[in-house]
Amino acid sequence: TVTGNDALLRFGEVDLAFDGRLYTPTEIAAPGEAAIAQRADNRRRLLVLDDARTAENPGSIAWLSAPLSADAPLRAGSTLVGVQGVLDQRWGAYRLQADAVVGEVRQAPRPGTPVVEGAIRIAGMNLLNLFNGDGQGGGFPTERGAKDHDGYARQMAKHVTVITALDPAIIAAQELENDGFGPESAVQELADALNAAQPGARWTPVASEGRIGSDQITVGILYRADRAEAVGAPALATEGPFEYGSRPVLAQSFRIGDSPVFTVASVHFKSKGGCEDAQGADRDQDDGQGCYNAKRVESAEAMHAWLATDPTGSGSDRVVAIGDYNAYAMEDPIRVLRERGWVDAPMATEDGHTPHSFVFDGQAGRLDHAMLSPSMAAMLRGAAKWPVNSDESIGFSYDGALGREAGPWRSSDHDPLLLGFDAAPAR
Repeated sequence: TVTGNDALLRFGEVDLAFDGRLYTPTEIAAPGEAAIAQRADNRRRLLVLDDARTAENPGSIAWLSAPLSADAPLRAGSTLVGVQGVLDQRWGAYRLQADAVVGEVRQAPRPGTPVVEGAIRIAGMNLLNLFNGDGQGGGFPTERGAKDHDGYARQMAKHVTVITALDPAIIAAQELENDGFGPESAVQELADALNAAQPGARWTPVASEGRIGSDQITVGILYRADRAEAVGAPALATEGPFEYGSRPVLAQSFRIGDSPVFTVASVHFKSKGGCEDAQGADRDQDDGQGCYNAKRVESAEAMHAWLATDPTGSGSDRVVAIGDYNAYAMEDPIRVLRERGWVDAPMATEDGHTPHSFVFDGQAGRLDHAMLSPSMAAMLRGAAKWPVNSDESIGFSYDGALGREAGPWRSSDHDPLLLGFDAAPAR
C-alpha cells in the first residue's frame, strides 16, 4: 500500500507499507510505551520503493508504466502488485531499488464531496499560507505562500472550488495572512472570490480590530450573511499561550434561521516544528507527541477556561471549536479536552478506515479536530473530512508540476472538515 508520496516527483520514490497504510502512532495509541511500540511496528512494515537513480526531479518515474496524471494520481492508499528490485538500506530505511516496471497499480480513487445532514453547515480549513501580496496584484514573493501572483491565483481558485463544493454557511480557517480585514486583506479577497463564484452569496469575514496577534499567519472566520446571522461582537483569546506560540483563538456567535445561538471558535495551536528552540517541558519527551506538547496542553486548558466564560456574551453553551490543533487523536491536548467534557466529532470516511486529515513521514493522522461542547454535540447530524489534500502528491498543489489542473486536489496539506447540525437541539 502506498502510505506516503511526498518524494514521488522529486526523487522518484514512494513509501510503501505491508498490511495496509501506516498511521501516526499517537493517532491510534496512547503516548509513551504504546506509541513507541506502534512506531517500531510502523518501521518494521515500511519499505521505500526507489527508482535506482540519484538525480532529482526525473523526467519520468522508471517503475511507473504511465506518468502521474489526474486519471492516475497514485494517491496514498493505492496498492502496487508485482514489485521487484534490489533491496538495500540507506537514508534510514530499507529500500527496494526498482529494476522493472511495477506489474499493476491499483489506484485509490479520488473521493467525491462528502454529504452531511443538518441545516447548520460548518467547515474547518487550513488554507496553507494564503498570502495575497500587497492586495493589488504585487508584493510577491511574500513571507509565506505563493511566489508570484499567478501562483496565488491558482491557490485561491483551488480553495474556492473546495468551499463551493462543501457549501458551508460558516468557515473556520487557519493559516491566513495576518494583514487585517481591509479591502486588500487576504481574508477579504477570499470572501470576494467566493462571492464572485457563488451568485447570491454574501460571504463576510468576522473582523476584529487590526492584526490578530503577532504571527505572520492567523485564524479567521467567514460566514454567508445570506444564511447566517452574526450575533454580537467577536472575541479573541490573546493571553497566556496565545501571546506567543499558539495563535489567538477567534470566536463569534451565530444564529441560522430559528436555530438557537451557537458559537464557532477558530483554533490553531503551536506546531510540532522548531524543536531546536524548545525549552524545558516543551522539548520532545520521546513519547510520540513531539516537541511543544506542553504548550499545546496549556493552550487546550486556556481555551477551555476562556470559552467557559462565554466570551462573546451569547448566553449559549453551544460551542464548536474547530481547527488545526497540531495534536493527534490520542495526544494529551485532545485527551485534556475530552476529560473536560468536549466531544471530538467522529469523522465518517468512505472506506470505513481510521479517518485522517494529514500525512507526514508516510503516516496518516488527524491534526484537525472539531471539538464540541455537550449541547452542541447533541445537535450534530454528521461530520466528515474530505481527503482532497493529504493523500495527493504535492505535484498537484498550486505550485506543483501538475498543479494547473482544475479542481480541488492538493489545495492544502490538510484535509477540510465539514459538520452538519440540527437547527434545534435534539430532544
